[in-house]
Amino acid sequence: MNDIEQVRRAEQARAILESPLWIEAWELYRTRLLDIIERADSASVDVVMQAKRLLVAGTAARTHLELLVNNGKMSAETIRIDGERKEPWNMKG
Repeated sequence: MNDIEQVRRAEQARAILESPLWIEAWELYRTRLLDIIERADSASVDVVMQAKRLLVAGTAARTHLELLVNNGKMSAETIRIDGERKEPWNMKG
């Protein structure tokens, strides 16, 4: 994947992460799973572990989107720096 594609993907990921629907859904998802964990009795090990696995999986997906945003920022900077390096040559040529 080239820098331009990474910037495009970063913009899409940022739009998702900043979406009010995503923010609401993530908060509801996380709150619900934490509620399950907190309300479970000592004998509900399987329930607690399943809720924890779901929380970890959701967090991993969110972290992946955040990583795409950060990679896009780096790619945008690479594009900018490459453009600045080429400008002096274009002006002389």
